[in-house]
Amino acid sequence: MVNQPYGPDPRYQRAQEPTEPMPYSEQTYVRGSADGEINRQSVHESYVDPSGRQVERREEIYEDPELRRANARYWVAALIWFLLTLLEIVLGLRFLFRLLAANSYNAFVSGLYSFSYIFIAPFVGIFGNPGLKAHVFEVSTLIAMIIYALIAWALVALSRIVFAPPLTARSSFTMRRQRRQP
Repeated sequence: MVNQPYGPDPRYQRAQEPTEPMPYSEQTYVRGSADGEINRQSVHESYVDPSGRQVERREEIYEDPELRRANARYWVAALIWFLLTLLEIVLGLRFLFRLLAANSYNAFVSGLYSFSYIFIAPFVGIFGNPGLKAHVFEVSTLIAMIIYALIAWALVALSRIVFAPPLTARSSFTMRRQRRQP
């Protein structure tokens, strides 16, 4: 700025930098709910660095019970859909292997049939299984896949109800900040 043909801009005034730390009062965040208030932790630091500049560090941590509920609902639903996907894959492989007449003396196929029979046992005998020689169109496996998908959908819907945030007649958000002069 020294070599400029004009002087400093009179509209711009440099702010006076404080030379000592400026104390801040605690901020209060309140939210009314059935479970209580939001838990809050805060750290405020204010100091002057060696070059004379004011440095302020603020860190605030919030723990909202409603957010915890939403996270629980998400993880419950994700777990249910994951388990359903695994079960549907096993039952789909069983249906495909029976339809294509896979060798039941093979260890993998035999193990798959034994494991998956636990899940289709309640549905065996509802309808007959049409087939030609060794090729079997296993209707009980298809019914089991549909029923288990409906059960998973119902469990996810129930988790949405159980973990839903409580309904309150009143909710408020208050912020108060006070700055004390040294």
